Amino acid sequence: MKRISCLILTGCLLALCGCISYSENQLAAVKQWPMTGAGAQKPTVYLKVESQYLLNDEAQANGFNQAALEKLLVQSYQDSGLFSRVSTVQQTADRYITVHVSNHERANMAAAVITGLTLYIIPSTFRNELGMQTDIRDGGGALLGSVEKHETITTWMQLLLIFALPFSESTDNVLNQLSQSSLEAAAQQQLL
Repeated sequence: MKRISCLILTGCLLALCGCISYSENQLAAVKQWPMTGAGAQKPTVYLKVESQYLLNDEAQANGFNQAALEKLLVQSYQDSGLFSRVSTVQQTADRYITVHVSNHERANMAAAVITGLTLYIIPSTFRNELGMQTDIRDGGGALLGSVEKHETITTWMQLLLIFALPFSESTDNVLNQLSQSSLEAAAQQQLL
């Protein structure tokens, strides 16, 4: 009976393991979304998306879901109201935009192992430093300018943080904020 009680208690503790992520709000809020185009003629855009995932300064193959990342960025660009057409299929366009998204995750692996071995009683953290560099070229391929934005997400892992899960910041939300902020900066610099 003692053994069954111990197994049930262990199972309950494992079920309560949780984590919470929050953004450090380094980005200024976008003033107007969707944005208004400068003229009646909105440009067409060919959007190329590149991504990189690093774990403690070492490149990793299993980073972003490339198809989902492209879909998220295309949706953000379409929702901006600045363009008549946004496509990831290479074709003639008024603007050629390359977006390089990087996720540099910094974690103390020893602390993560200790957290796991203690069934999440001893907490640990890791940080995801997300960066988005947007290079904008005209229809002839000449570089008009670049915009670079950064945001950091900190994640805490601990036993009772399961209750904070509904308040956790999603990576997609932060990537959307980075995209909107990049588009706003590019419009202010008259690159679009």
